[in-house]
Amino acid sequence: VHPASRFAPILSTRPMIWIGERSYGIYLWHWIVFQLTRPSLDLVGDDWALYALRVLVVFALADISLRYVELPVRRGYFELWFRGMKYRTPAVRLRQRLSALLAVVVTVAVTATMSLSAIQRADDAARAKAEAAKEAAQQSANNDGVVTDTGTPGLWVTGDSVILGIRNVLAQYQKIELINARVGRQIGELIEVAKTDQQYVSNSPVVLNMGNNNALREADVRAVMEIVKNQPQIIVVNTAVPRSWQESNNEIIAKVVSDYSNATLVKWNLISKNHPEFFAEDGVHLNPPGVNAYVAAILEVLQK
Repeated sequence: VHPASRFAPILSTRPMIWIGERSYGIYLWHWIVFQLTRPSLDLVGDDWALYALRVLVVFALADISLRYVELPVRRGYFELWFRGMKYRTPAVRLRQRLSALLAVVVTVAVTATMSLSAIQRADDAARAKAEAAKEAAQQSANNDGVVTDTGTPGLWVTGDSVILGIRNVLAQYQKIELINARVGRQIGELIEVAKTDQQYVSNSPVVLNMGNNNALREADVRAVMEIVKNQPQIIVVNTAVPRSWQESNNEIIAKVVSDYSNATLVKWNLISKNHPEFFAEDGVHLNPPGVNAYVAAILEVLQK
């Protein structure tokens, strides 16, 4: 910063100099830390203290990187260390080489394990979707209860990735007018997309889920219900996820839904209880038996 700049006094303070010296480490670490500690998803809560803690963790890791990686590299310590190996005893050189080799092996092993795990999860998800589609096609061919009346409004279906996973099977039984679902969708986004979509499907029964991806507040759930309150029928599916917020979310959903006479709550947490075969490895997304049970619960309400 130029000494004559109006920002020079601010950027020359000790806190700003400290941050500037560690800016590269902050840049590298912030994405990792913030992706692994997402509020209301990986961690419970979303208050200011949690955000402050995440920033402090980034600063701490950046400081460690500066002290033990960046400065030694800049000052040539690692180069001197390797050059000095030829003057050390054979036993010392062997230990150093083994340490370096071990570090490489551990890094490769951890990276490979994470990659294989990600590939396996992707393969499992793809296999589950393929099996669900195959089973849906078989049921469609053998089932006389498929709705074919195109004169009545189709369903408005909205929610998160669980809704995405059941849409093909649901479409075998009910006409779908509009579907708007996305992986990882939280309640705030659901409110916004529901406001936009409602004007196009004002005469359609609505099927929605919420509470899988973050802790809910009663005001937010009520905001969703106020948007859809004039639909001819409202079907809300609650949550069954291995998360700390499951019970509190379901209590809030049940309380709010009970205030709307045209709304029915599908208690997916009770339907899926003691049925591990319904779920994929993550305990949230559905295998073909779970997809069929989820759709069956929705159809049961629609046919009443």
